[in-house]
Amino acid sequence: MKLKITLVAFITLWLMGCTTVERALAPEPSSPPGSVAAPREDAEIFMQQGEFAKAADTFLQTIQTTSNNEKIHAQLRAVAALARSERLPQAKQLFSSFKVSETDYLGQELLRLTQAHIALAERHPAQVQQILMNKLRDGMPSIYIAEYYTLRADASNLLGNRIDAARELVARENYLHGSEAIKSNQQQIWSILTTMSERALQQLRTAPPPDVLSGWMELVSIAKVYQLSPVRLKEQLALWRSKYPHHPIGEDILNGLMQRKPEDVALPDHIALLLPLSGKYARAGEAVRDGFLAAFYTHRPTAKQTVRIYDTGDEVNKFKDIYHSAVSDGAQFIVGPLQKEALQQLLQLDELPVPTLSLNSLGDEEPSLRGNLFQFGLSPEEEARQVAERTWLDGYVNAAVLIPSGPWGERMLQSYKERWTAMGGKILEVQTYDPAKTDYSSPIQALLNIDESHKRSRRLAATIKREVKFIPRRRMDIDYIFLAAYPVQGRQIQPQLNFYNAADVPVYSTSHIYTGTLNQERDRDMDGIIFGDMPWVLSGSTLHRDLRLELEPNISEVGNSLQRVYALGIDAFNVIGALNTLRNYPYERFDGETGSLSLDNNLHIRRQLTWVKFRAGRPTLLEQGNL
Repeated sequence: MKLKITLVAFITLWLMGCTTVERALAPEPSSPPGSVAAPREDAEIFMQQGEFAKAADTFLQTIQTTSNNEKIHAQLRAVAALARSERLPQAKQLFSSFKVSETDYLGQELLRLTQAHIALAERHPAQVQQILMNKLRDGMPSIYIAEYYTLRADASNLLGNRIDAARELVARENYLHGSEAIKSNQQQIWSILTTMSERALQQLRTAPPPDVLSGWMELVSIAKVYQLSPVRLKEQLALWRSKYPHHPIGEDILNGLMQRKPEDVALPDHIALLLPLSGKYARAGEAVRDGFLAAFYTHRPTAKQTVRIYDTGDEVNKFKDIYHSAVSDGAQFIVGPLQKEALQQLLQLDELPVPTLSLNSLGDEEPSLRGNLFQFGLSPEEEARQVAERTWLDGYVNAAVLIPSGPWGERMLQSYKERWTAMGGKILEVQTYDPAKTDYSSPIQALLNIDESHKRSRRLAATIKREVKFIPRRRMDIDYIFLAAYPVQGRQIQPQLNFYNAADVPVYSTSHIYTGTLNQERDRDMDGIIFGDMPWVLSGSTLHRDLRLELEPNISEVGNSLQRVYALGIDAFNVIGALNTLRNYPYERFDGETGSLSLDNNLHIRRQLTWVKFRAGRPTLLEQGNL
């Protein structure tokens, strides 16, 4: 099993790398004898930086030059580093070869840290919390106390407890040395909290000022609410500073917020919307158009702000001509195309004269056309990758996959498989089903190895020439099932999984499993399925419920039937003003109707989905942080 550098860094895919530490790691005056010897200085630096392979090799070298307790301490540190550097068997072998004296207080605490590292490498976060339930003894070197809180933060992240993870990092900061280490720690706190909705940040903030964690939560909440209003943002920041005058936040984060200017979020006066309003993609184009215009008019535009709409139809080979026409007509910003084939045409240009937001994506390998092409869409493949990321964060390793036959299922499998295996996950079984049928017993039995159980029974009966009483047993090595399906198939597959004794196996899916319209009577059959979806279709899960209530009476027929595409249109407009901020501040997010949005280095807008579980036929939030 592979494990990446740090689990804190993994949360949406979203967080910073490991904290750096100063090179000076001399023992503190209050440290017990033998706390951090000079020969281990480099190894400890590697350890704190998350360079576990280098740390392990260096610790192993120091073992040869030390003795007594010092040797045991170096062994413990080597075991911890080996466990976190994809060498778990070697770590366990070394771990079993020595004992720690009860009077060696530092050794006893290093033993606990080592046990926690092993549990984390084995993806047992609850065990990490149990091992580290009690604080380290007084007088321990600060680097080990900081590591204690880092491990607890990692475990909280694996358990999906973002507030607890941030709380551990707040405590960790008291034991860090050097401005870079503190800056990195604060960026991690910020990154964790920005993945939460503004509503969750408000509801989960219980301690009054001057509580440090509450100060962080309130500041992130302010940044979200006033992200597109720099003047109001400055006013709120001043009020925040008066409430938290001694908050330890670094000036770099505050200055980054204070320096934002109205022109950074100003909307262009002339926007061109290039969509297929005729041909086979007409309904999708209409849904995007209606959502885009609803957001535009809700924005209360000035008289000089205009949106001009162009019908790109089905003839994608003409898209470049339509694009150039929009530029000639004075467009300062272009939204489109919607079809992937048209986007491929656009990428044949040497450059784009104006910023362009495509509503589809061709993958990370595509050029950014000199920084003027932003790619945004509702990619099924991206959702499959998010299933892989979510299940890894949930602590699973061994997966089984059930997909429909055909191109869609193959694309979902490929995207999921690439992401899952890259993170270290294993796929134990893949089965396909015919989506046109209603009986999926054969692929389900094959997925669970129940067909092999039947074969063994028949062979035994033939051997002993007697009838055998037989209870089929499913395989027990599957952590979860990734199911790619639409509601019609999901309502049939989940009951059949339960019938074949897999009711206790978690099932994860994408938004395609849900119609987007509450239907408890029919969706009860999918109880237990976990899936990611966008806030727009999940009642009560977004800050912008007032927007939905305002638009509800006027949502078009096509907007109601294609809710997610309609929400894409809303976000396509709303995110325009946030693009500069997302580009200039790597850890910034924009809470949209399609998800929590961020911008990667290739100018792809990434959506963080909201995770829910069918209970009594209703999608319910998995955790408070998703509120």
